[in-house]
Amino acid sequence: MEGGKRRFPPSLNAVKSEYQRFCKQHGGPIICDDSFAKIDFEHCCREFPHRRFEATINRWVRDPDPVHGIRHWPVMAFAASQYAFRQRKFSKYGAEASPAQVGDLLDEIRKSSRRLRRALVQFQEMSARLSDGTAPLANPHLSWLDEIIAQAMAGRLAAEVREEQLASVHFARMDFLGRLVEVEVAGRYARKCLDPELLRRSRTSKNRALRTLVAMAKPIWQSLTGRNPSVNKVDGDQPPDFVTFVQELAKIAGGRAPTFKQIQTAFRVRTPD
Repeated sequence: MEGGKRRFPPSLNAVKSEYQRFCKQHGGPIICDDSFAKIDFEHCCREFPHRRFEATINRWVRDPDPVHGIRHWPVMAFAASQYAFRQRKFSKYGAEASPAQVGDLLDEIRKSSRRLRRALVQFQEMSARLSDGTAPLANPHLSWLDEIIAQAMAGRLAAEVREEQLASVHFARMDFLGRLVEVEVAGRYARKCLDPELLRRSRTSKNRALRTLVAMAKPIWQSLTGRNPSVNKVDGDQPPDFVTFVQELAKIAGGRAPTFKQIQTAFRVRTPD
């Protein structure tokens, strides 16, 4: 309390992040390449603070002015963040589908849509049959079950039949069955159009995220060091400096550092979109 008034702590919104303080003090990041031009670095800089890159920046920066080095932190943080993100995604995906697997999946889409349509039509017809009187409650029960399914086909899933919607559900059911026919036809056509050659992949490293990291590291390296990135050895068995730089970024992002051979292969292939 001060002067009879209660004082509140400052709002968290008023507390500037490390990236915001960095921008105010140093004028923002160095944009090494057009691919970084429209990036919002706030999130990746929270994920990877400056201290994680300090040793790498100090090791490779060409300019004695310390501001030049630190202004590369946001783009390096973005590269590390993207590498970590892609590593997680590729691990979740597993191996890419082969042309044969894609063909099998298209066949399954075609067959499944046809089987589902036939089962729905058969159940509807079964529920509308005349009764022979041996099971008086069978037909009403089947009709109720069929209407529950029809409501779901209409996008109106419910535990009870809503009689006021019977007419609209009927037309929505017919639309759904028509779409299943279209899916079956489309699956058959897509299977005929499948070109296995477009799906064949060259043999690549197990580290499928590395190509993107190397592509992003190239302009960062050139801006930070003033040297062109290279994977050619010039000093005996020592890896090229650029290779070491990529390995350092990969370790900051988490996980094992890629090998020289992996980086060399990623360096020489076409940059992914």
